[in-house]
Amino acid sequence: MKFIEQVIISFISALLFTIIAPQLGISFLMFFWVSFLIIFTLGQLLNYFVKYIVDNDRFKTTVYRYLASVMLYAYGGVLILASLSLVIERLAPLELFNLLTLGVLPAWLYFHLDLLVKRLLPKLMERNDTN
Repeated sequence: MKFIEQVIISFISALLFTIIAPQLGISFLMFFWVSFLIIFTLGQLLNYFVKYIVDNDRFKTTVYRYLASVMLYAYGGVLILASLSLVIERLAPLELFNLLTLGVLPAWLYFHLDLLVKRLLPKLMERNDTN
């Protein structure tokens, strides 16, 4: 179930990101699949890292946990994009605003879709069990 959740979250995040973000002269479908693979692999690693920090730290209230998660996802998204820009030559000349947009936006999309799916999917599964 967790794997299916992660695939759904990554797919929707990549689709929304591909629609919102500039594609840097790359075709829509190619940009989508590259975004999906990056979000699926690195997004899962970032997800586990953030959950480990937030769950094992002193964030007792929901608001602090949410704010800490938002900040950690933003930092993680920028770090992921900065490391990818070292490998992909097309990303290297991007300005700071573009780096922040292309790094933070997918990370926040992933985080919020993760929250949404984790709240809605169990309710949908309960409905199917009762029918």
